[in-house]
Amino acid sequence: MSYTIKYNQNENHIDVVSIDFSAEDVPGYLKDFENIMKLVKPKFTGTTDVTESKSVLSPEVAAMLAPTGAMASEAGQAGWAYVTKNPIWKMQLKRIFGRDFADAYDTYEEARTVLKKLQ
Repeated sequence: MSYTIKYNQNENHIDVVSIDFSAEDVPGYLKDFENIMKLVKPKFTGTTDVTESKSVLSPEVAAMLAPTGAMASEAGQAGWAYVTKNPIWKMQLKRIFGRDFADAYDTYEEARTVLKKLQ
């Protein structure tokens, strides 16, 4: 598996770590994501750490993952952040999810600091 996804109920926060996500990973991820959306409370936050990924998402995978943005918004997301120093990743994430869905930060700590202010 090239990802982990965990929900911290006490912090109402989702942590995703993704390493070289492929099309084969998408069905399992979508199911896991949908299940977590049933657990979150309004104003939840999330981070996706892609710092260990060697490449950005393929166009096919990006299209398959795009609906997760709408799912999170419908579930009451307060904010989402990506963790990456890679400028190409940052550009791709904005293209997939839009400018209002998520921002990218260089470190997890920086992302969490910003997100905690949104809750």
